[in-house]
Amino acid sequence: MRNDKCAAATIATPRWFGYALQSLVYLAHHVENDVRCPSGEIALKVSTEATLMRRILARLAKANIVEAREGRDGGYYLRKSPDSITLAEVYRALEMSEPLCTGLMETASGNGIIGTDIKDAFSGIMRDTEELLMEFLEKKTIADLVQKVYADCGKAIVAES
Repeated sequence: MRNDKCAAATIATPRWFGYALQSLVYLAHHVENDVRCPSGEIALKVSTEATLMRRILARLAKANIVEAREGRDGGYYLRKSPDSITLAEVYRALEMSEPLCTGLMETASGNGIIGTDIKDAFSGIMRDTEELLMEFLEKKTIADLVQKVYADCGKAIVAES
């Protein structure tokens, strides 16, 4: 039987989505060189722990977004081109335990005068927000993020010169 601490460690939170997107942008940037990146390297680049990164990458691998190779030349790499990976696909792959707008429900504790009555209203808002979010994420790809991130990096490098 797993203890609560272990169970909590495997529940995908909104934070995982950010780390997953960052890791995919990093991997996409290495696609042209056919480079495999170890989880520790990816974790370092996105400023998180290697254990958490491996959990995130495992879910992405299960969804056939990334592939892992073991051994001396092992590591992770994209299974598909960055322009074919939608952000919605990544979001679904993580099997998020809570929507990105979770904080809204946390404020409807029931302790206040309108807390209990507003929970139903907030639930509707969260459901609608989640649907709109998924529609938006379906239109964006990892390639879009790569272009934005590395285009901005190029501007910063030129500005520093």
